[in-house]
Amino acid sequence: MERLERAAAAACNVDPLRLAEMYEELGKYNVHSVMVTRHGKVIAEGWWAPYKAEYNHIQYSVSKSFVGTAIGLAVSEGLLTVEDRILDILDGILPSRPCENMEKLTIRHVLTMSTGHRTERNMFQEGESWIYSLLSSYIDGEPGKEFRYISSSTYILSAVIHKLTGQNVFDYLKPRLFEPLGFSENIWWETSPEGLNTGFNGLNATAEDITKLALLYLNNGQWKGRQILPKDWVREASDIQIRNIHNDKNQKLGYRQGFGRFSEDWKSGYGYLFWHCVPKGAYRGDGIYGQMCVVMPEQDMTVAVAAGCSEPDRILDIVWKYLLPAVDVVCTNDEAQHILERKLRELEIPTVKGEQYHPNQEYLSGRVFKVARNGAGIWQIGFLFPENGMPSVSIVTEKGIFKAWIGYEKWVENETGYDPDGFSCDNVIFFNDASLSGAWQEDEYVIKLVYTRTPFVDTLRVRFLDGRIAGSYTHTVKYGQKSYEIIGIED
Repeated sequence: MERLERAAAAACNVDPLRLAEMYEELGKYNVHSVMVTRHGKVIAEGWWAPYKAEYNHIQYSVSKSFVGTAIGLAVSEGLLTVEDRILDILDGILPSRPCENMEKLTIRHVLTMSTGHRTERNMFQEGESWIYSLLSSYIDGEPGKEFRYISSSTYILSAVIHKLTGQNVFDYLKPRLFEPLGFSENIWWETSPEGLNTGFNGLNATAEDITKLALLYLNNGQWKGRQILPKDWVREASDIQIRNIHNDKNQKLGYRQGFGRFSEDWKSGYGYLFWHCVPKGAYRGDGIYGQMCVVMPEQDMTVAVAAGCSEPDRILDIVWKYLLPAVDVVCTNDEAQHILERKLRELEIPTVKGEQYHPNQEYLSGRVFKVARNGAGIWQIGFLFPENGMPSVSIVTEKGIFKAWIGYEKWVENETGYDPDGFSCDNVIFFNDASLSGAWQEDEYVIKLVYTRTPFVDTLRVRFLDGRIAGSYTHTVKYGQKSYEIIGIED
């Protein structure tokens, strides 16, 4: 990975104290990392422990902006135009003629979220191929007439890239984008059951990777003097291609849980898989729960955010509140820069508060509890409380076994062994990489679980009751139900 150049905020005429205040405020909204650049240099970067700079983070719909970039590169290579009809490229998939509006669907319609669909296509539970499911779906309205955020439609573009190049989007972008910009070596992209990159989500990348995409667009497609992406494509992709002023009224889907309220930053226009923002000229790639790739041409700045926030509109409100007034402020006070650096070093998700020991924990150690059926998919829970050593938890689920050590007043990193195979779009609770903190709060043992490559920071609470347990498993963010009752008996 090639690191970006660093500079002090004050050296780039950005007020360090305002930046410190921004990080302080963002910490209240389950933000995991923020990287800020000005004049092409990183002037502030912070990760809330146990998240780290080298860790990938699921990007969700920021992935769409990468698919859009792939389309732009394919256009520059003469492989297609934005006016090409989808069915002319993806021919031979449908055995019979689709609906009339599907026959009208073009690359531009998919790029601008104006396919004409009224509702999201639930292709994930279906046995047929995803692309067949999408192309055979009924399109209610005239394509190109109305913005409606249909996330799955971007998978069509992933299929288009594969059909035209014989490569997945990831492999197509590798020599054209990831390698020239020096992306991290461990970047990866989920694939669908039929082997294509998911497109609408699934990219896993670091804050610096996301910053590099933002800088490429900020610099009109240039990278170190080389034109990576055509300037005309950057202009088209970042222009307002369709109005979305009624976004809050026409969205009847479940995305409201991940977007929070539809503030003006979700109603200021849409380009080619980029949202426009309230500040003049600003636009962003945007993923559920607060994943953001923000480009600010007027200020010559970028902001990359990773989060697990149910109200991501608050994140943008805070960025505009503190960052915009910080620009072009001359600061000669060295202490201000020290305050910012100290704030960045101290960022941390709070550990569980409480007592380290409980009078009954030796008796409870090693006991295993069979758990009643629950929405979290937990079948069995067991704890170890060694006399001299770190406690641990073992959780058996419908998808595998999760084992992890638990820190007290600190985060303990784990490779849990829990790594379900296959694509899952419904936010699998457990992942292999997790940091845990735990403590006793009276007779209840509380564990906070941070899945450090994801937005998910979950809490398990257990009370031990004469051969039984009762408690809960709660997500900070999740589609649908966020908390589940946990009841079990000793096995």
